[in-house]
Amino acid sequence: MNVVIIGGGAIGLLAAFYLRKQGHVVTVVTRTSEQREKLLQEGLCLEKQGQSFNLDINASTFQKDDYINGDVWIIALKQTQLDDFFKKWEKYSNLPPMLFLQNGMGHLEQASSLFTSPIYGGVVTHGAMKLNDRTIKHTGLGKIFLGSWKGITNFDLELATLVSHSTKEFPIIKTDSVEYMLKRKLLINLIVNPLTALYGVKNGCLLSNDEWIDNMRGLFKEGIEVLGLCESEWETVLDVVENTSENESSMLRDLKQGNKTEIHAITGYIIKESFEKNISVPITNFVHRSIVGLEGGR
Repeated sequence: MNVVIIGGGAIGLLAAFYLRKQGHVVTVVTRTSEQREKLLQEGLCLEKQGQSFNLDINASTFQKDDYINGDVWIIALKQTQLDDFFKKWEKYSNLPPMLFLQNGMGHLEQASSLFTSPIYGGVVTHGAMKLNDRTIKHTGLGKIFLGSWKGITNFDLELATLVSHSTKEFPIIKTDSVEYMLKRKLLINLIVNPLTALYGVKNGCLLSNDEWIDNMRGLFKEGIEVLGLCESEWETVLDVVENTSENESSMLRDLKQGNKTEIHAITGYIIKESFEKNISVPITNFVHRSIVGLEGGR
């Protein structure tokens, strides 16, 4: 199958390596010509458990359209890059099925309104770190869960093929509850990302301070009310924080590097939904304004 992965970040390169290894024809669509040339000339490298593995890979750049005829598009761009993607392709018809692997949920609603193509959402639980333009480090084995977005009952052959060809080292699993899984991931991101970014700490440090735990609890209560989740999700949040205790959140890394964060896709989505449901979310509003303020001050 001809798989196009749009985005040459950590998740995009990780998926590209394993799908190529499974025998698919894979094209990585990068934002820069430098990364494209690096991939074409030197191949894609994966590091895992002290070993390195190399594969040849196709590559293109976002500005081109030579990848339009792929069998399926996997959108692995950051939330902050999706506007450019939507603007580039919104006037095209007959685009391939699209699988989105971003945090948040608002982008799926936007994609459904812009495209006639089947839209799928995915949740990634792998640990991955991009070391350079052609090298990805697989830091933790996980899964990709994918499912049809709202209103779609048929599961396209292309997505079914990804599931049926997946392997133990890179499992891809179909779920009928992708909306729930996306909500649960959004809840975790709502708590972990802005607080670690504000305090400048790794994930596990959030549990070392009673005041920080109180703020986690406050965001949690607002999040489950807006998203319609259960109180029992608190244990899931604690498990994730403990299991990723040495990890640095993407939002903290973005602030350190002077990049735009995904705050609007996380707290921004909760604030939007809370307004529509007439729910008060003062803590979410505070951390949202705080991160936006930090971004503007850099």
